[in-house]
Amino acid sequence: MATFLTRPRLTAAGDVEPTVWDALIGGALGLLLIYAAGYIPYRILHWLVLGLGWIFVLVMFPSALVMMWMRVSNDVWAAVSRVRGDVRTDPQLGRLTRHRRNRSWEATVARGARQVEIVIEGADEPNHHLVASARNLIARFDSLESQVMAFVAREAESVAPEDPEMAGEIRALEISSLKFYWPDRPGRVEIDFKGPDEDRFWACEYIDGKLSELDYDS
Repeated sequence: MATFLTRPRLTAAGDVEPTVWDALIGGALGLLLIYAAGYIPYRILHWLVLGLGWIFVLVMFPSALVMMWMRVSNDVWAAVSRVRGDVRTDPQLGRLTRHRRNRSWEATVARGARQVEIVIEGADEPNHHLVASARNLIARFDSLESQVMAFVAREAESVAPEDPEMAGEIRALEISSLKFYWPDRPGRVEIDFKGPDEDRFWACEYIDGKLSELDYDS
């Protein structure tokens, strides 16, 4: 059986996401309820079981399709991009995929159990100065992350007296992406974070080794 059917994934909050297999089981349960409703002589109970069955079917089977697409869409997109000549392979960054509309190239680098997205400015090719900067930061990512987390901790302490809840959210931030948008300033990077509030998007700037401008957009 394909692993994407049964392999659980963790959300940012640490909860386990349901798998495709879970959704298929829920849909099958709905079909079973619909079938069983035909043998229930009591009208109210019959319609309750029948309605519940249809809810399971109409929710679970489409959910399974959506989850299956989410699991395979990256591979499908990569295959299409490769045919179009929109994929480059970098020895350190891995597979870089071009996004023509955004005039950028994207890669995903595994760091422990997490995935860090790399975005590099470039039209026909990823800018070679920015690629070199990305390689440098990825090669010393552990050191960068320690520096960033110390910066985040200081920012949290500065707001803790006035807003303890916001301070807690800041302390929970994790690096999610490194964005290299400035070809004339390869030492400037936007660092994006993943936090407990999925509707709040945190970022800071990393310029020539110094961090600043921690802020959010929602």
